[in-house]
This record gives sequence, C-alpha cells and structure tokens, in this order.
Amino acid sequence: MKNKSKMILTLMMAASLAACGQKDAKEEAKTKEDVKQEAISKEDLPEGAKITNDTTTPIEEPQVEGEKPNTLGKFEAKDQDGKKFTNEDFKNYDATVINLWFTGCSACIQEMPELNKVADDFKKDDKVNFVTLCTDAEYDQSTMDAFKRIIGENKPTYQALGVKNEGEIKKYLDHVFAYPTTIVVDKNGNIVGEDVVGAITSEDQLAKLKENIKLAKEASNK
Repeated sequence: MKNKSKMILTLMMAASLAACGQKDAKEEAKTKEDVKQEAISKEDLPEGAKITNDTTTPIEEPQVEGEKPNTLGKFEAKDQDGKKFTNEDFKNYDATVINLWFTGCSACIQEMPELNKVADDFKKDDKVNFVTLCTDAEYDQSTMDAFKRIIGENKPTYQALGVKNEGEIKKYLDHVFAYPTTIVVDKNGNIVGEDVVGAITSEDQLAKLKENIKLAKEASNK
C-alpha cells in the first residue's frame, strides 16, 4: 500500500512539473510574440516616436522634413465591420475626435476599456463623432491580425479604423511622436487645437479635448 501511495504521489508530482513546464513555455512564447509584434509595429513609426502614459512631460520632437500639416489629407480606412471611412466623412459632423494608436502600443490598448465611456459621452452630441485610427493595421498580415484581435477583445462602441500609413496621411503621421495621441478635426478636415498626448481618461486631458471640440465647432460654423 505504501509503495502504491508513493507511486501515485510520484506520478502526480511529475504531471505537475510537466504542466508548469508547458505553462512557462507558453508564457515565454507569448512574451516573444509580444516583443516581435511591437518591433514590427514600430518599424512604421517615425524615428524617436514614443509610447507614453505621461501626460505632463513635453515630448521632444525629432526633426522631420517639412512642416506638420494641419490636415490628414485624403485617406481611406476601414472599421471593424469592414465599413469604409474617408476624410469626406468629416463633413457629417462639426467635430470628429480621432484617437491615434498602433498595435504594439501598450498604453494605447490599456486605455481602450475607458474609451467606450468617453466615446459614448461625446456622441450624445449629434454634431460630434468619435473614432480611433490604428496607424499600422494595414502594415502586413501580422499587424492586421493583431488589430482584429485587439478590437475583438476590447469591443469598442465606436468606429475602430485601420489605415495604410501611406500617401497624404503619412505626411501627418510622420509628425506624431507619441502614442496614444488624440486630435480633433472640423467638418472641413482641418485639425484644430493642440494634440492631446497620452491617455485621455483623466479630467485634465478631457478638458483639453473638450476645448478642441469647441474650437472645431466654431471653425465648422464660420
């Protein structure tokens, strides 16, 4: 009986160690995949760009050729349901809030659960729209898969757009040096106010954003 008990105990310990080994291997593989994903995503960012939760320290912007445009220019994006969105859609609202992010940005993903509340609050005003714009969703199949996974996990109540970082919109995105960054566009496609850098879930950040929305409405109604 004692020998049988020892044998059972030995088998249980072996099974436990095997399970731990498998868990460690999975966690290591996940970590490697996260690093790989972030590296792929950063390839399409301007040199010196940062991921930040810091909303108080000014970002030192590297020198980039040309002045920062005050418009996103012409572009075409698709949301999580495959619906097309272009710069022409800005005409439907006096102010469009655009939260910029990319798939390797941990700070961007961390704020997503709160963005539903922010978006739902803004959209109580039928003259204001709220969207997010993933700047590397169309980089390759890996980032597209990551985009779909992140959106699937966070279930946004707003349009989550994926865009190719090329053409006219690239001229603007090359001047974005911190993620997440949130901008506001008037109905004519012009970007108004200062970029809101970092998560927009604090009272100070929301106050900056609301001021930009006010400026966009004023510009749209001139």
